Amino acid sequence: MSTAPRFVEPIVMDRPHKAHRFDVYSPKLRRQVTLFGRNALDLWTTLEGSSQVLSFCERPMKIPGASRHRCFDFWTRRADGEELLVLLRESERNVANSKSKHKILADLDGTTLDGALVRCLDPEYMADHAIALANWGSMIRDLSAFERFVPQTLSKDLATSIAQPKSIRQLQEEFALHDSTTIRIGIYLLLHRGQAVCKQIATHRLGPEHIIEAP
Repeated sequence: MSTAPRFVEPIVMDRPHKAHRFDVYSPKLRRQVTLFGRNALDLWTTLEGSSQVLSFCERPMKIPGASRHRCFDFWTRRADGEELLVLLRESERNVANSKSKHKILADLDGTTLDGALVRCLDPEYMADHAIALANWGSMIRDLSAFERFVPQTLSKDLATSIAQPKSIRQLQEEFALHDSTTIRIGIYLLLHRGQAVCKQIATHRLGPEHIIEAP
């Protein structure tokens, strides 16, 4: 089976009315990503930060039967399959009325389209993960700028060292021959690749006392 992504670039580039444009670099895709709206930015941050997501593409295809410019916000590929994600707009959250023009999204939610599970997401759920989003946003920005400066040998040594859980500060002290910033970026790289975990990412703003451990 081919491992090449089914979608590699967006098909819709029209900016929705009044939506803010975000141009970001994706370390996972190794390319620039253009997003429209804060909700799309937050969902991208979640996908970029999840080691379960192997690949993704923004605005991969239009939603069948929906308005001309309405498209899925992301396609994702995980080890157990593919998903098509759509962020519900405020006017689309209440689709109980069978006459609603947005009922098509309710009908699609949970079904399979072209082999991918369709999931309609309420953006409000991301507000419950504000700390994790802020932490991953910071780490992704640092990885975008400095990942190339982390030696491969250092990544391997860090991965070996966290067989016993250690704080970021302890790892910086242990590998003091390297610049502390390089160590920190190396730790972020392990977290991004799923080679390390840090439970405090979801509960506390990122800091030197965060504990890093093997998955």
